[in-house]
Amino acid sequence: MARGVLGLGGMNTEKPTERDANQGEGNRVAARHYNDQLREFVATGRVEPAARAAESYVEHRPEAAARAERKAKRGPHTHITLDEMVAKSRTVVERVRPILNRAVGKLRSRFGRK
Repeated sequence: MARGVLGLGGMNTEKPTERDANQGEGNRVAARHYNDQLREFVATGRVEPAARAAESYVEHRPEAAARAERKAKRGPHTHITLDEMVAKSRTVVERVRPILNRAVGKLRSRFGRK
């Protein structure tokens, strides 16, 4: 049985690159960057000072710390307003319009219509 690029069980054995559009389940490139940065943070000895600063913040500003914790538990802000969506769609249309106009022009010239 030939293994090829996929290896056993159909799993991709090649290392993902940042240009890979579909990395399967999860983002391995982002996970690798996070793990590298975490190891560097621990290796440089910055954990203890950060822990002391966090403890001090919680002791001196408990309401703000509780608010920040609730916000973190809700996850990233992914909501978009209708106005933001319309603004983004306009920029997309403005970018695509010249491409479509060129394509239409080429098709018209090819088929003799004006």
